[in-house]
Amino acid sequence: MGSLLLPFFCCSGLVMSTPRFSGGSQQRSAARLRGGALMAAKEFDYVILGGGAAGCVLANRLSANPANRVLLLEAGADATRDIRVRVPAVAVKLFKSDLDWDYETESTTALNQHKVYLCRGKALGGSSSTNVMLYHRGSAADYEHWVEAGAQGWGPQDVLPYFRKSEDNQEGESQYHGVGGHLAVQEVPYQNPLSRAFLDATGQLGHDAKADFNDWSTSQEGFGRYKVTQRRGERCSTATGFLADANGRENLVVRTGARITRIALEGGEDDLSVSGVEYITNEDGEARTVQLALGGEAIVCAGAVQTPQLLMLSGIGPREHLESVGITVRKDLPGVGEGLQDHPAVLVSYECKKKVSVTDKLQLFGSSKPNPAALLEWAVKGTGPATTTACDHGGFYRTDPTLPQSDLQVRFIAARALSSSGMKTLVQMGSGEGLKSGFTAQLLACRPRSQGRVQLQSADPLAKPLLQDLYLSEPSDADMATLKEGIKLARKICSTAAFDEYRGEEVYPGSAVRSDEQIEQYIRDSIHSANALTSSCRMGAADDPMAVLDSELRVRGVRSLRVVDASAMPKIIGGQTCAPTVMLAEKAADMMLQERARASVSQAMPAQEVAQATA
Repeated sequence: MGSLLLPFFCCSGLVMSTPRFSGGSQQRSAARLRGGALMAAKEFDYVILGGGAAGCVLANRLSANPANRVLLLEAGADATRDIRVRVPAVAVKLFKSDLDWDYETESTTALNQHKVYLCRGKALGGSSSTNVMLYHRGSAADYEHWVEAGAQGWGPQDVLPYFRKSEDNQEGESQYHGVGGHLAVQEVPYQNPLSRAFLDATGQLGHDAKADFNDWSTSQEGFGRYKVTQRRGERCSTATGFLADANGRENLVVRTGARITRIALEGGEDDLSVSGVEYITNEDGEARTVQLALGGEAIVCAGAVQTPQLLMLSGIGPREHLESVGITVRKDLPGVGEGLQDHPAVLVSYECKKKVSVTDKLQLFGSSKPNPAALLEWAVKGTGPATTTACDHGGFYRTDPTLPQSDLQVRFIAARALSSSGMKTLVQMGSGEGLKSGFTAQLLACRPRSQGRVQLQSADPLAKPLLQDLYLSEPSDADMATLKEGIKLARKICSTAAFDEYRGEEVYPGSAVRSDEQIEQYIRDSIHSANALTSSCRMGAADDPMAVLDSELRVRGVRSLRVVDASAMPKIIGGQTCAPTVMLAEKAADMMLQERARASVSQAMPAQEVAQATA
């Protein structure tokens, strides 16, 4: 899709002259993002390591008090004005681009030795700037499981206020939704006829219609339209939502192109604390160090891959592994890097007998040239096919009625796959391969049991880490069972009367793949990522040896150090993970600000009064 759109955006004077392309305040904001009076400061109260989905939230909330000196370090660029980021249908141009860390897993026998590509955003906003924008919170039960796993204070009643606080729901306020927050949420302002057929098909099979997958008063099961993080058809990342609101604050410095290499520690293993952060700059490769002020904190927000990598590079992690790569152990924490989770995905795709796919809507009749009408509609109205995230319809389903909640997520795409791998299809689309009419159902094991790990390849901070055993690694084969049943469900949906006028040949897996054994081999050969990595530095109880963090996100045994990103989640939730990451950062910011306020009171009051005030 993006390969069709991008050339027109870049060369059309008509489109580029519209208000949505004029830059204006965004360009002026970008100039101020670099900071105010503190640009030359060597010492900060809060140093945020990573300007991704969580880091941008924290930068806004922590700097709201002008007394707090805040530094945000981000290795990527400020891409808030980049057309590939702003226009949903151009997102295919982001995969394996300069805005992507471009990771892949190690090969395993479980996946017939194929490696899985993982896109991770390399820009302000992190993966909220490169994802497919789906807004899911999971179910209330997901957060009850967090509490059961030792994350006290993270139950559904604890987290809901922070979901509502962050949200600006375009449909209005309710018990479960907020307005006036920094993260805009709406339905995609476009619906393809194939997407309507999908909803008709699920209805014909007797499945419930679902208007709001984030309404915890009802079951998550059913099918409908997903909500997305957009405002008037344009991506709303945490960079455009949260960080932009903090532009111009004199107490906030944002440094892009800053590759963090190590957290500086002082003291012995039983009395360890953070003294500063070391990083190198993209411009000159020069090594720099920034210090924490007295009572300050370093907050790691580098994501589920790079957060454990950075901790291990700093000597915090499993002793045996650190010693094997020549790193001096400063704190032996065996859970660092362990428990990595993702939603494994496979797909079923068909040819379409009519040229009604979203890709057909984005190109001129019978050609590969972009359709100017679709592009102008986005630029002028913020509606139409250029606003689609592709997978903005779908639902949740229990493949086994004895399960307590959904184990399968379906994401319907009004376009034909170019490969049996959904991620490879996106890369191929972004590189300009020809697009054909069709439709696809992507099937996700949305509450997977498999857990992998992040390990270091070497002590080199610029070397990519090793990502191991992420998919189909649990002994019960529950994830495989979910995906097999998902393929069968997708075939049933696409075989209903609702698709009769559209359905052509099955392209993937193909009509010859029928038996359970054949389907299983197809899954092992084609499994791909749904880009929801979590849980590699998880919260947990004090007696859990694999818990890296306590319930206030503090790294165990290391003072002045927290982790605030998806790696802290005890378990992956049933749905995409951007919204929970934003929630987690909102709650963490409140914790830190309240703790700082208590410390300020303590310093200002005599000991007896402190005891009375805190009693």
